[in-house]
Order: sequence, then C-alpha cells, then structure tokens
Amino acid sequence: MSAQYKRFLKVLEKWPTDKTKVGRDLGEQIRKQVQILSNPAGLTAEANVKLNEQIDSLERLASNIYAKKYQRRYTSTATGLTAEQCSQVLSSEFLQYLNDEKSSETVKTD
Repeated sequence: MSAQYKRFLKVLEKWPTDKTKVGRDLGEQIRKQVQILSNPAGLTAEANVKLNEQIDSLERLASNIYAKKYQRRYTSTATGLTAEQCSQVLSSEFLQYLNDEKSSETVKTD
C-alpha cells in the first residue's frame, strides 16, 4: 500500500461525508480521489507531486490548523446566520425545496 494511500485514509477518518449534500459533499469528492491511487504505477512524477500537495492541504484543513491559528471572534457569518443555519440552507433538501418553489412559480405565471 502506498504512503499516499495511507495518508488519504487518515484524512478520510477525520472527514466524514455530509449526507445532506449528496453529490456536492467535499468528503465524498475526497473519497473519489482515493480511487486514483488504486493504480499508483500509472501516476506520473508530476501527478505524484500534485497529489502530495493535495494531501498536505487536506491534512491541514481536516486538522483545523487555520481555524485554530486565526480564531473567530464572532459566531455568525457575513449573512448573519450561524454555522448550523448555513449548513441547513446548503443542504440538498433545502435546494430541492427552492427548485420546487421556483418551478411552481413558473407554472403560475404561464
């Protein structure tokens, strides 16, 4: 097993998938990247370097290095919503609701 594969697995342990964002979740996208490592012999040296850079970045994000280094004073966002409210607004269910509302408005105006 390659060292990169092991590093990806460690990142994945810290990065769960968000079931409310199916098809749009970063954790899900990271898991797709692991499939590239199923054939490490096919990776070029340039791709290998790029992959290491990606893993380094993901490790920093998963460890919350920047959240700890630059702590926030406020719990709200620029929109005035809390992190939990932002998560709810970005969920697939809410986006589907908005699309349904948009479709029903289009039908009413026609």
